Amino acid sequence: MEALVAGNSILAELKEGFNKLLPCQIARLLEEIKVADRIFCVAAGRSGILLNAFCMRLNQLGLESYIAGNVPCPPVGKGDVIIAASGSGSTPSVNAILKRGKEAGARIILLTAAPVENLAGIVDLAIDIQAPNGLVNKESPESRQLMRTLYEQTCFILYESIVAVLSKDIPPEEIASRHTNLE
Repeated sequence: MEALVAGNSILAELKEGFNKLLPCQIARLLEEIKVADRIFCVAAGRSGILLNAFCMRLNQLGLESYIAGNVPCPPVGKGDVIIAASGSGSTPSVNAILKRGKEAGARIILLTAAPVENLAGIVDLAIDIQAPNGLVNKESPESRQLMRTLYEQTCFILYESIVAVLSKDIPPEEIASRHTNLE
């Protein structure tokens, strides 16, 4: 019973945070994805695991998508979009890739729970994820969950929402035809 109470508390917190996403930012994110020649995804840790799942789904929708640094990964360039997830906005490995991608002409989108002053001039679109976390901001209220879990969950629900929108006009059989058969 205690786990069910905790689960309902988590769901309430997630819904509250998800409802704080700015529709104008999400509309721009969708448009960037739709017009991108290719999509590159980059994140570290748990954020990276969830972004990997999103990248897989984008490929299943027929969008050419890559995990930055994985094999295969072509060079990024003009017309491409890099989608990054960094709760702190200051993950060194992620920021280095964003700077390199910007130099190559890619558009940069960052999902973060922190201000992005350190990436001014690099990030074209910052998606503000309202996920309280004392690790990022000592003044913020604490999440009911460990560390940056709320941020990660909000990102994942946003990814799935984007997939739902992008897939609505694609026959399920077509999407399934791009699913791996080597599992």
